[in-house]
Parts: sequence; C-alpha cells; structure tokens
Amino acid sequence: MTPSESDANLGMELPENVAVETEKTRNKPRVQSVSRAASILFCVAESPSGLKAAEIRERTGLPTQATYHLLQSLEVIGLLRRSAEHNYVLGLRVGDLIDGFREHFSCPEELRSLVRRIARRSGETSYASGWFDGDLVSLHLALGSHPVRAAVASRHLGGHVHARASGKLLLALSDEASRAAFFSSCDFEPLTEHTLTSEAALRREFDEILRDGYAVDREEYAIGLTCLAVPVSLGGDTYAICVSVHTQRMAERFDEVKEIIADEISKLREF
Repeated sequence: MTPSESDANLGMELPENVAVETEKTRNKPRVQSVSRAASILFCVAESPSGLKAAEIRERTGLPTQATYHLLQSLEVIGLLRRSAEHNYVLGLRVGDLIDGFREHFSCPEELRSLVRRIARRSGETSYASGWFDGDLVSLHLALGSHPVRAAVASRHLGGHVHARASGKLLLALSDEASRAAFFSSCDFEPLTEHTLTSEAALRREFDEILRDGYAVDREEYAIGLTCLAVPVSLGGDTYAICVSVHTQRMAERFDEVKEIIADEISKLREF
C-alpha cells in the first residue's frame, strides 16, 4: 500500500510538500546520480573495446562535468578501469556483480541440459527464455554446429518483445492482466517489414499460438532469421525453448526441428 492509499483510508490529507507516488513516478529513478552512473556502465558494457570520456558523454547525453565526476567515482570503486588504449572499460568489481547475479538468478540445470541436447541434435542455435519482472530474459544459450549459425545474444533480451517468438509465446500463455500491462507500455516499434505493429495483430497471433502450441518469429525481429519457440514447464514455471535458424534453412527443416524439440521435452516428463 502506498502512502497516498493508507492516508486516504484514514481520512487524512497529505502535507503539500509530500510527493504522492503514482504509477508514473514509481517507475522513474528517484536519485539522478544513480541513474546517470548506471547509464555510463550500460554504455561502456555495450561497447566492444571500451570508450573515451568524450564518447561516453556523447552517447549518454550527460553534462560534461557530471560525466567526468561519475567516471572518476566509478573508477575509484572499481566498476570502471582504464585499458591500455586509455578507454574506460568495465572494472574488476563488476565480476562480483556477475557472480552474485548468477547465484541469485540461476537457470535450472534441467533447462540447461535440454537446450544443449536440442542444439546438439538439431545443429542449430538454441536457447531458453523466461519472463521475469515484466521483461524477457535469455537464461541459457547453446550454439549449433552448423557452419552458418544464427546470431543470438546470450544475455538480457529486454525490449521488442512483440517481435520475438519467445516473447509472443510467453505473452500468449500469460493471464489477461499481464497482457494488458504489456500492451499499455508497448510502442510496437517495427524492426522489419514483417513486425506485428498493433495490439489486434498480436492478439490474433496469440490465438494461433494457443491453437498450435508454439510461436514463430517470421523475420519479425531480423531479416533472414526465423525462430521457433515451444513452451516447457519446470518447477511450476513456464519457459520458452527456442531454436533460431536462417530463414531458408528453417523452411526446409521446420517440421524436423519442431519434432526434435518436442521429443526432448517429452523426455523430461519420463522422470
């Protein structure tokens, strides 16, 4: 219960200088310096070999003085360091965050094993995704043995959920409240000419997914890439098992890949 709700229930009025928390303010960072520092860390993490201070300032849009103060602070506490090329790169203390994240946000071993078996049998890039805190997360990735492999990020998949097979599948299997929350914030950005760009189109696809038992990204996220997502339940949670294949090869192997996934999932139920 928020302060505004509890005081309203007591018949009290809030002082004028007390900020009332709303849905809009609740999702905004309250401490600007923390938000700015995080934007710098994300910016550096997404660069292949680190960035100069001027590049960080340009990419984040932060004021010059604030950028330099934050860079100095992040370097002192070990979250950033300077490379041999004098670029800012992630510091050694980030490793502590990574280790902690792996402990707190682990992937079930059955899921890891399932993904590896599917990748081995199909020869295609396979991964498992889950729906956590309203966002899409890649839990485990196994590269295929095929010489031409689909490029799939092995990290957070957040954003563009409407264009991903795993996102569409997990939304289709969600309750209406979860779907409504998603639609209220989705901007339906078109990533390709095939991306679904309306709530009506996505809801029609939900009906197809529930009927067929799987979801397909037909070059909706990236041209030349088709992804098949099939649900699996483990420990009371539902995950998406995905196989991403270049479109032409997927057209030739779709039924085969789908049967491999189904066969491996059925083995889980034998134990």
